[in-house]
Amino acid sequence: MATAWPRWRPSSPPPPMSSSFTADPPAEFLCPISGTLMADPVVVPPGQTFERACIQACAALAFSPPAVAADLSALPSASSPLVLVPNVALRTAILNWCDRLSLPYPAPLSPDTARDVVRRLMPSPPPQPQQQQLLHHEQRSQVLSQPPPLPASSARTRNHYGDDFVQETTQTRQAGGSLEEEIMAKLGANGAGPAEQEAAMALLRKATRENKELRRQICTQRLLAALRPMLLSGDAGVQVNAAAALVNLSLEAENKVRIVRSGAVSPLVEVLRSGHPEARDHAAGAIYSLAVEDENRAAIGVLGAIPPLLELFASAGAEYLARREAGMALYHVSLAGMNRSKIARTPGVVRTLLATAETRDRAKEADAAALRRIAVMILANLAGCPEGRTALMDGGAVAAVVKLMRNGSAVSGSAEEEYCISALYGMSRGSLRFRGLARAAGVEDALTPMAEGAGGVGRDMARRTLRAMRGEDDEVAVTATGLLGRQWDDGSVVSEGLVSIRRPPPHRGNHVGTSGSNTTQF
Repeated sequence: MATAWPRWRPSSPPPPMSSSFTADPPAEFLCPISGTLMADPVVVPPGQTFERACIQACAALAFSPPAVAADLSALPSASSPLVLVPNVALRTAILNWCDRLSLPYPAPLSPDTARDVVRRLMPSPPPQPQQQQLLHHEQRSQVLSQPPPLPASSARTRNHYGDDFVQETTQTRQAGGSLEEEIMAKLGANGAGPAEQEAAMALLRKATRENKELRRQICTQRLLAALRPMLLSGDAGVQVNAAAALVNLSLEAENKVRIVRSGAVSPLVEVLRSGHPEARDHAAGAIYSLAVEDENRAAIGVLGAIPPLLELFASAGAEYLARREAGMALYHVSLAGMNRSKIARTPGVVRTLLATAETRDRAKEADAAALRRIAVMILANLAGCPEGRTALMDGGAVAAVVKLMRNGSAVSGSAEEEYCISALYGMSRGSLRFRGLARAAGVEDALTPMAEGAGGVGRDMARRTLRAMRGEDDEVAVTATGLLGRQWDDGSVVSEGLVSIRRPPPHRGNHVGTSGSNTTQF
């Protein structure tokens, strides 16, 4: 019988492991309901992943904890069973993680245990009459013991933020509520057609373009539920305005997870695949903004965003802004380990990325350079998983990356050059095949100047790549030096210094949201 997996707590002693690993599981490996490592992860329609027994217990008890976006309380299990899709990629990643740390595989929770977990999350029953009377007396005594309220003038002077701020915040909340009601009235009116729907979406788009506080106030589950079908409208005006409004809402950090949990990713993916060209561009911007939030990345990958994002990024006929947004969405999605394998398995991905990395455009060289940089960033991330390394070497990435370093596409000392070195370093990890490809491509000549240069992240990775080519295994020495700080999902390591350069390329004339997302307002 499999050993039950304990819930991870900071105070619990970690199991025995190698000194170069950590016992703390990645957050995406833990069930949001039970907090334990998932043995049978499944995806529910809004795109969230849970332990199967936990989400089934929620449905059976008609209870929707805060972590669940879907309304399980209104789900009659007999007539409308909850659709659960096994998250095979995540389960494989969890088992690989256990293997690397020599830990037992997690055991599925029994139905009874899962129900106990869910019951502990459910609100307590209302107090009995005697308890209510006692509570009433306590509240009354607290009110009597409090000092009388200050006069209006004194309250204003003691307001830390000032009366103007309070008045402005109150007005914004009122405006958000009234705007939501106005939009819902337009959409819910009898016989509301495309003209009324477009007017409602245009109103939402305009209102959320500038006002940050309004974006926070109006991003409710009710509004998001009404927005989803507008994204799938056959009317171009409705679809374009709905997608642009969703971009604006996604700029606020506190809205990002809420939007994904509302089920908005699937319609956005559909717009990317077959929507109006302008709506497609906005959909790419929305997914980029949502993917900045770490919690959203796994869901975006599971819900099929990777192939259409890649297609848009590679489309020479698309607008530069749309291609950049699609590329940055791919980059952020690829930061989640489980998505790297998905990207690596996408047909033609390496060929597409390499072609973009080699693109030159004299008329718009600054734009072409930004797209080249993004392509190399994604290539470097792909080198962080076994499937990615295999796909890169199958696609001729070793020779292509060396060519980028030699022909000036990756200028010496630039971030692009460090990403190229990172890609070579990643491909060299534990791969005998890399040695032959590297010798044929002239990797030693390309990396030697960097390895002999001044200190830095690029020099360290260049030296280690050259050692790997010679068959010298310095993994123990590397770990002991403390230079290597962040592990990739398969146990290979990226230097913390490189993490500092793994940032989106600079954008011009774009709004920078509170989360760091450089997505344009529409």
